[in-house]
Amino acid sequence: MDEDFAVVFRDTDYFFLVYNRMQRNLAAMSAPVTRHKVAVVGDPTEVLCVGKSLQEAPENLVLFIPGNPGVASYYTSTMQSLYTLLGGTHAVWTVSHAGHCLALPSLWPGRQHVYDLEQQVWHKIAFIEYHVPRGTKLTLVGHSIGCHIILRLLNHFQHRPNVTISRTFMLFPTIERMKETPNGRKLWPVLCYLRWLVVLLAWAVSLLPGKLKDAVLEWHFGADVAPCCVGATRELLHARVVQNMLWMAHSELLQVVQLDVETVERHKNKIMLYYGASDGWCPQTYLEDMRTRVDGVQAVLCEDGSEHAFVLRHSRQTAEKLARWIKS
Repeated sequence: MDEDFAVVFRDTDYFFLVYNRMQRNLAAMSAPVTRHKVAVVGDPTEVLCVGKSLQEAPENLVLFIPGNPGVASYYTSTMQSLYTLLGGTHAVWTVSHAGHCLALPSLWPGRQHVYDLEQQVWHKIAFIEYHVPRGTKLTLVGHSIGCHIILRLLNHFQHRPNVTISRTFMLFPTIERMKETPNGRKLWPVLCYLRWLVVLLAWAVSLLPGKLKDAVLEWHFGADVAPCCVGATRELLHARVVQNMLWMAHSELLQVVQLDVETVERHKNKIMLYYGASDGWCPQTYLEDMRTRVDGVQAVLCEDGSEHAFVLRHSRQTAEKLARWIKS
């Protein structure tokens, strides 16, 4: 009898996992995404848009600056949920990092090199200057290293009246002492000496048949992962994309050292920082230090268990928070 009950409970749990996944799929279908492959100052880039797209001029725009990997598709579920929760008042875009997309080589001859963090910063500056229409009220959402890029954007555009950055939201921000974090210490040897091996493994996995690859990814992530993440990881498992991801990560650990207190202080009325409760990339001590060093800064701690890679299982919860903050 006990075994029968155990089977029933296991089956019930599985049913709810599948049901919840179906609900997320249905919700996603209500907010269609347009996908654009563009050259930003010659660099291969993918832009995902919900609502008004690149060919239009949104009055209000939420632009996601991704973490690393910077595959835009990881943010699809979050974008769709946010657009719906805002009632369609804001267009929602995500711009990939340069080289973190499967662009056709023939479109960008000679532009197949790798990009470090500094180049990614200037890539985002160029994207905003050339692809965000003048007069658009711009809200930036950064994730992980995307938060460091946003601090640079705030500095760059502060005296340029043609670009109006109204607010910024920094999710799980990696904006200081990355190499000293638990994850930084673990990954540094790999990033220094074993990048070639990771690229080789990615190339080997990319040779698997598509259906087998998807089955392995779904088994790895489990039934509760956001559906877009399987497709995004499939895009990531390409040797050139992995090479770009690793080289960017290497430069992050070298360059993201001291907190830019001056920039945070100068723009703190536009900044909200959201730290994880158990984040190997930005420990709680960094939150406490931030509050001490920048008086009055909006820095809050996640209380619902969201992980650093929130796009996997907490995209809806994150979108709900962002919608509430944007509306406030």
